[in-house]
Amino acid sequence: MSPELQLQQAYREWRRLAEAEGAAIRSGHWLLVADCQKAIRELQPLISRLSDASRKAWAREGSTPEPGRREISDLMAEVFESESRNSTLLRSLREFARAQNEKLDRACRQLRQIHQCYSPSRPAAWTSFS
Repeated sequence: MSPELQLQQAYREWRRLAEAEGAAIRSGHWLLVADCQKAIRELQPLISRLSDASRKAWAREGSTPEPGRREISDLMAEVFESESRNSTLLRSLREFARAQNEKLDRACRQLRQIHQCYSPSRPAAWTSFS
């Protein structure tokens, strides 16, 4: 298989992983998100090598095959769009979690204040009159 076809296949796999990552983010399946991100990181050096090999093959041929180049360009655009959506979704979820955490912190402080108001300032001491 030519480097160009392998590169297209690698970008299709990246696209599949990015879509799976997005679905996992939406469903809150964080272990699957981590697995997808790991697989994408492991795929990137292969894509880099195949990109170099494709450029060298195109240079040997004296031209860039337009259909293959367009296919790769389209796949790259789809991958980056999917990754951008995932990043935006993660930022949104992170912001929501931060806001929830702040609400919980405020509630905790208020409960401490209420507890201080209604609890005795010092423990009761038993006194015996005999």
